[in-house]
Amino acid sequence: MTATEPTATRIPRITQGLQSARHEEHLAAIGGNLNAAWRGWVFWSPGNGTFNLQIPWNVIGTDSTVVITASEIDSNNNRFVGAAPFQVSSIAPGNGIVTFKINIGWNSPLPMRTDILVFN
Repeated sequence: MTATEPTATRIPRITQGLQSARHEEHLAAIGGNLNAAWRGWVFWSPGNGTFNLQIPWNVIGTDSTVVITASEIDSNNNRFVGAAPFQVSSIAPGNGIVTFKINIGWNSPLPMRTDILVFN
């Protein structure tokens, strides 16, 4: 599901995504009320404006805590801080998917990478 807001001009699409993971892989006792932590990243086609985007990943559940960051990337997929603001908000995990809002505050489409942390 991708919802476009009035400011959107080009919607980002996943160009390279996460690998599927089994919950049993790399599971370690972390302690406290945290059983597992997962880290991944997704590359997106250029976009600008405000959108609701989704990342499917089987380690995400409705009770997961998900943290997402977004960065502009260069032609070698290296993250950098440019003049354009990238803002992530309204992160909502579901069964096998997370939906979030992104705002790329630039007048032309920019490529991005989102990094994702999932805590179960």
